[in-house]
Amino acid sequence: MNVTSDILTILIRNQKSAIRYLTLFAVSIVLIGIALIFYSLIFIEDSGISDTIKLILGVGGGFISTISAFPINQIIIRIEKMRLYQYYDSNMDKMTKNDIKKVEELISKSLDKIF
Repeated sequence: MNVTSDILTILIRNQKSAIRYLTLFAVSIVLIGIALIFYSLIFIEDSGISDTIKLILGVGGGFISTISAFPINQIIIRIEKMRLYQYYDSNMDKMTKNDIKKVEELISKSLDKIF
């Protein structure tokens, strides 16, 4: 294993971590919204409709609607980068020196964006 392959492995791991974080964030927002809506619906049955229940219901709906502004394209871009890095990592031994040089330039550009 050479340095380029090691760096590609780290870049792949970073992309997977970022995808997990973004997905967890989106799922958390939706779950909080659903929980607030269920919470408000339980209290509607017990005490009838009040301003507090309407507020909780509105906040829950707001959490759910914020998912529409979630930047799904960031996840897609990260998945594409990860697949590209995985392709380069798995085919490194089959590449010519010129191809390896191009991969190293790509890695250099990726690292420049990070730092």
